[in-house]
Amino acid sequence: MFQRRSTTLFIILVLLPLALLAWLGTYLIRDAEKRTDASMQAILAERLSSADFHMLHDLRQLTDRLDGRGAEAPSAVAMAEGLARHPWVAESWSWSPGESAVRSIKGKAAYNPGAIFDRETRNRAIDEATRVPESLPQFNPLLDDGGPPFQRISSGSTRTSEWMTYLKMFGYHIDDRAQQDAMHGWSGWHVGDSVFIFWHRFADGGLACALMNPQVLMRSLFKRLPQPGLAVPSGRMRLTTVKGITLHEWGKQLAGSDTPAASHRACSEPLSQWELAYSPANEEFPKPYLFPILLGVGSGIVLVFVVGWLYFHESAREIRLAQQRVTFVNQISHELKTPLTNIRLYAEMASHRAESQGDAIAKRQLGVVEAETSRLDRLIQNVLNYARQQRDKLTIQPKEIVLDELVSRTIEFWKPLLENKGFEIIHSLNGPPLIKADADALEQILGNLISNVDKYGIAGKWIAIRTECDAHHTRVIVEDRGPGIPAGKRRSVFEPFERLRSDLTEGVSGTGIGLTISRELAQLHGGSLTVCPNYREGARFILTLPNLP
Repeated sequence: MFQRRSTTLFIILVLLPLALLAWLGTYLIRDAEKRTDASMQAILAERLSSADFHMLHDLRQLTDRLDGRGAEAPSAVAMAEGLARHPWVAESWSWSPGESAVRSIKGKAAYNPGAIFDRETRNRAIDEATRVPESLPQFNPLLDDGGPPFQRISSGSTRTSEWMTYLKMFGYHIDDRAQQDAMHGWSGWHVGDSVFIFWHRFADGGLACALMNPQVLMRSLFKRLPQPGLAVPSGRMRLTTVKGITLHEWGKQLAGSDTPAASHRACSEPLSQWELAYSPANEEFPKPYLFPILLGVGSGIVLVFVVGWLYFHESAREIRLAQQRVTFVNQISHELKTPLTNIRLYAEMASHRAESQGDAIAKRQLGVVEAETSRLDRLIQNVLNYARQQRDKLTIQPKEIVLDELVSRTIEFWKPLLENKGFEIIHSLNGPPLIKADADALEQILGNLISNVDKYGIAGKWIAIRTECDAHHTRVIVEDRGPGIPAGKRRSVFEPFERLRSDLTEGVSGTGIGLTISRELAQLHGGSLTVCPNYREGARFILTLPNLP
């Protein structure tokens, strides 16, 4: 029992606090890391968004400048000639309604796009741009200032690549549709894999297109990265294609920036074939300062270990003292057995002699000596049994016995003592013919129960002992009309050395192990010894034993 309590207290005092401290430390560390990571992600998202906005803004400004050439040109042919003179244009071409041929002009930015820009491709680009006005009603061109500068309106494909068509939206730099009309129509981009085709559609249906040299265009856009006026980041900013090909890098690239990117962002349309990524340097987002957390949790763990060590040190000392007491009492009990046996023997001899001589007074006095001797013998036997239980195990030797005869004999033994104290004794014996049990053990159990009535139930001066049986069990019931057992003590009363309230035990002597031994002996028989919770007039103990099979 003490070992079980020690294990429970060990869990409560040491393991549970350690588990809670470990959980708390882990939670605080993870929470600090999550907060740091969330803050880092917010900053990086803003940084990538700023770079994306800057490139989109530069592309819109380029579109406005190219549109300006259309405003100065009276026709698509004239605008194509003007676009060919732009330093970023590799080739321009024009087409007017009623014409079957496309007029092409080589630009200043030498570029050989390969076979994909053949006659069929040019016709497809012209066809996509020609159908743009038909798609306009599904969009709201009058956006507020700061809205998206481009809107995707359709997509088409060539034999070897795919592009998407974008329309420059109103409201970004131009106030209203009237100003757009003054610029003679609509404009936008065909964008594909490293392909940028500017188109401008005139109000009469004419169309001018310009194929941009992608190396020159990207070099010009990247030249303005990082954005003017902003500090160069300490880490590494990368602009890549969706396939992972690096197009441009910038930043100080300090220690730690060679790690995989911590944040990614796809560029806004029409640059959606590109991605931005950033790898921060170590100095930008240092690890959370975990020393206070570790110090607090470590101090708590040390404190728990100190408290646990002190507790178990004291517990070990108490166990040693208890073992010494048990050993001492065991030795004394063995020493008392011999003189006690002699006292009982000579008391019985004197009792027989007094009876033969007709000395009633001596007979009565010797009866008291015999009763007290038996009581002392029972106390010593309880101590020896408890010591044996702590050292080894209690044992019984069951035999077939008549329970009612054993109970009757025990009652007769206790009857003189109880009647001298004024007890009314009630008994009703209805046990089975035979049961298999250890007679000495049952006598010890009954003796302990009756002794408790003698000590605690003397105020009621009433005791009832009954035996009864059913198909499976036999019960021996001992009850009194004393103060009873408090509800909170009905289980702990069977614990060794357990005492009730001081007002119930005042002036009552005993070892405090009688009920402990009695319950252990009952359990060795395959039965039980319990306190009836429904009995209100005093205390009722029920000894339950199994019947013969």
